[in-house]
Amino acid sequence: MANIDGGHYFLTTLIPVLADAVRRADGSFTVPSHLLREALASLPTAQQSPASVAAGFYSPFSRCTRSHFVRAVVIDQPMYNGRDGGNALVQALRKVNLLAVQPVDNLSRPWLMFNADFDARSDEADGGLASWAAGLWTRTEPELRAVFEHCIGFDAVDSGAAFAAWLKRCQIETTMSFNDYYVPMPALDAYTLPQVGKGIAVATGVLTVLAAGVLLALQHSLGWLLLAAPLAAVLAVLGWLVVLWEKGSQPYPTGAGTDLPAVLKALHVQQRFALLAAELQGADARTVHARFGDFLRQVRPADITGPTQAPGVIRSDGVPLVAHQDVPVKEAAA
Repeated sequence: MANIDGGHYFLTTLIPVLADAVRRADGSFTVPSHLLREALASLPTAQQSPASVAAGFYSPFSRCTRSHFVRAVVIDQPMYNGRDGGNALVQALRKVNLLAVQPVDNLSRPWLMFNADFDARSDEADGGLASWAAGLWTRTEPELRAVFEHCIGFDAVDSGAAFAAWLKRCQIETTMSFNDYYVPMPALDAYTLPQVGKGIAVATGVLTVLAAGVLLALQHSLGWLLLAAPLAAVLAVLGWLVVLWEKGSQPYPTGAGTDLPAVLKALHVQQRFALLAAELQGADARTVHARFGDFLRQVRPADITGPTQAPGVIRSDGVPLVAHQDVPVKEAAA
């Protein structure tokens, strides 16, 4: 499944935005894409700067402890990259008029691109998309309504299961994901060119014998037998291409410590250890030993439940520590 890699689900959706004019409370008119932009602009982002930390607001998506990244962008029109390039000599021979206007792609309406990277679930048929969407709905329904109410079809969404189904209809396949948490290269089946060649040769021989036997059994002429080997070779090559394609389409296995709670715990330990290292510069061995023991007792590196960095923040120092209590969602099984 191309949407899943390394234990993460990479969701990509393109959602059509409403186009009819909307009357504001003051009597003025606007378009849904403007209201959508206002709703997105009003959403708090992750606390990644002193200004956002001082504001005291948290991203609503941080309430779901499976979400690593979420991004929403309004697309009005595709970017124009200039004329389609070509060989200058060929264009000259064909007398191509470089001043003639080429066809340009246009969108009939604005679209909302909604992307998310969250922890996949290998025990669920859809990789965990429905349970993630239902959990997100349960925790952030007001914010989701404020954003998606400007999109086509959202007026029928009234539950987490309905929200998951609506997102699924807008989903497009993610063919090139970006995974921030790759672990060391797993043991993968590798095929060298000699191995592929031997496999094709063996398959060709087997298919040739079978084809020859079938043709002889049907009492065909010798001319037909001469076609058996080339035909068998073509079939063998196609078979190997199918095998290699299937192997290459398999996602990387889930890496240890790459789900969101583990990543937050690792960030917390890393930052607290850096503070400890700065504190102990020039200290004697006895002090270092004592303070490191305090560090282990306070930080508890092996305890993933806490203390840990809170989701939605970039630093754990000066931020209240939390314990992960991801409340099960009843609609997750829907």
